[in-house]
Amino acid sequence: MGRGWVWGFGWLLAACLWTHAPSAQAQRGPVIERIEPTTGAPGVQISIIGRGLSPRNSIWLGNVELPVVRRLPNRWTVQLPAGAQSGPLIIRTRLGDFQGPYFRVIAGRPAPVVTSIVPASAPPGAEVTLVGQNFSPRLSDNIVFLGPRPAVVRSATPTQLRVIVPQGAPSGSFVVRVAGAGEVQSPPFQVGVALAITAVEPAGGQPRARITLRGVGLVGTRRNVRVTYGGLPAGVHRITPTELVVQVPRRATGVHPFVVTLPDGSSTSSPPFVVQRAPVVDDVTPRTGPPGTLLVIRGRHFGNDVRAVQVRIGGRPLRVRAVTDREIRAEVLQGTPAGNVEVQVHALTVASRRPFETAATLALSTVTPTSGAPGSIVTLRGSGFDPRPNQNVVTIGGARAEVATAAPTQLQVRVPDGPSGTIEVQVGTMRAHANQPFVVTSPPAILDFQPRTGPAGTLVTIRGRGFGNRPGLVRAEIAGLPMRVHSASEGQVVVEVPGRARSGRIAITVGMRGGAGTPGDFQVETTRRQVSAITPPSGFAGTEITIRGQGFPRRGILVQFAGATPVPAQRDNPVQIRAIVPQGAQSGPVTVLLPGGRSMPAGDFTVTAAPTGTAITSVAPQCAYPRCNAVLRGHGFSPIARRNRVTFGGQRVNVVSATATAITIRLPEQPRVNARFQVQVRGGGQAQSAPFMILARPRR
Repeated sequence: MGRGWVWGFGWLLAACLWTHAPSAQAQRGPVIERIEPTTGAPGVQISIIGRGLSPRNSIWLGNVELPVVRRLPNRWTVQLPAGAQSGPLIIRTRLGDFQGPYFRVIAGRPAPVVTSIVPASAPPGAEVTLVGQNFSPRLSDNIVFLGPRPAVVRSATPTQLRVIVPQGAPSGSFVVRVAGAGEVQSPPFQVGVALAITAVEPAGGQPRARITLRGVGLVGTRRNVRVTYGGLPAGVHRITPTELVVQVPRRATGVHPFVVTLPDGSSTSSPPFVVQRAPVVDDVTPRTGPPGTLLVIRGRHFGNDVRAVQVRIGGRPLRVRAVTDREIRAEVLQGTPAGNVEVQVHALTVASRRPFETAATLALSTVTPTSGAPGSIVTLRGSGFDPRPNQNVVTIGGARAEVATAAPTQLQVRVPDGPSGTIEVQVGTMRAHANQPFVVTSPPAILDFQPRTGPAGTLVTIRGRGFGNRPGLVRAEIAGLPMRVHSASEGQVVVEVPGRARSGRIAITVGMRGGAGTPGDFQVETTRRQVSAITPPSGFAGTEITIRGQGFPRRGILVQFAGATPVPAQRDNPVQIRAIVPQGAQSGPVTVLLPGGRSMPAGDFTVTAAPTGTAITSVAPQCAYPRCNAVLRGHGFSPIARRNRVTFGGQRVNVVSATATAITIRLPEQPRVNARFQVQVRGGGQAQSAPFMILARPRR
């Protein structure tokens, strides 16, 4: 009995201690390691990556709580509501508030504007075009009403909405609602039977082709109805109250509307008609491939409008990705049969001389072995591989692997000197992944690091080998305190000394490869506030300058140029800030203004006149992923956004805003593309940037 009593008491005591002992995690509180993105407009979703996040915690930005969209153990997703202002993110817990990184709130999309309606009068069922600005290119983002009746939106661009006049709608103004940008009323619209040309079928063709103009209110005979195209007379072959059949003038060129004039003098214009020569297909590559293969069709007379081009194989459409006058890129879809490639530009169709053969679907089934040193051979088995080795793109942990041999069901690749990670095979636009990661068995090594002393914010370059090429897999610490990794390559890592750091060895850990430490300690110096240099020392208004020094605080920094109002500075780290030379600045001293009324002289800056012509001097992205904003800096731009035509690799880019020295754009949907930005200013010059790479967003 005594032994049982002792055993029961011990069990009860252990249970009490387990129940009431607070966890070490709860005592330390939550930690936000980073946020993605760090800038955005109301409505954007923010990913919070950290540790110790509890469902009882709440996320705040200033005095506004951010609603939680999704919770994972170490990643929360919240949404930025209207009314939120820039500031640090705050985690509120029962232990108190914990401050996270700074988030900058920017303005939302500009409000839509309707400047005109073409035509201004049309009957129910007719198609009209709302002309203006700030529409969404996505159909579902544009909601249009005429009175109480919804109107069907047939197509949408940022400057035009093609809609159908709803049945039973009264005369009045259209109401356009654009998601995230508000709503606007159009000028008055008259519902009735008025002269209008609503469609041109086909929308393009060669000179002397017969074209059908469809509309309403057409009266007269083929002898007393006058039709012109670009000022040239077009012959009338047939007329009914809703249809005109005309012939394109022999000397017609370019893009113009047809102008129809009735015997009573009333006239109207049709939608634009494209005069284009018949397309010619010279070559199609590759000749064979699985669904997802990106076909490159080379030839001429394709135009530049992706909406006017259709590509089919065996009657099945392909997804057209990009179009230039001499090249079309189209994706082969699931279920596409073998056959000749047909290209239709407006109403003109041409077929390739040789057929395209559909291959098996790309799949990766086995990897042998599942680990190895750089340079060793790995065998990949599956289906849909290209028998040409250089047409198979294989990566291990993001690093490109050499394909030694290739067959439709097997690849042999050489392990690159990179990080461990997932094996991915890409053939055309199709991708396949292995089910388990491949382990590269070479640990990193540190040979040297520079500098060996410096204050908080110093960038330290660590040289060695085995670091890989993915900064996200690299972790750095100094005396146990995490360090920010600025960049990583196979032989070099650049890290930043954090605030409150103590002198000690710097340790680098690379994914599953392992870790290494510096051969000596980094000595942390006491921070002093001072400015050491301005780069460049001269420039015109709109130039971005870099000011280097020590002790720059996290926020609230202004830069005062002679003769101008202070401008906010962007802090890169404690030893570097950036600012834009404002309009009205004069040559003279530059001063860095700190919070609390403190200031630091930064030296003299010479303001020069803006160079003549047009040039792009730099590309400054918020991030390098599709749909991120970026700023093209330079000179000779138009301050009216729509007068600046920006392309990237031949594809049109959305211009958000513009000044004479900066154009804000939205990066296009072209991951893994290295190309140049080109700016053409209406009535001005044109310029080209240095090559820029758009990265694929990392998988979560």
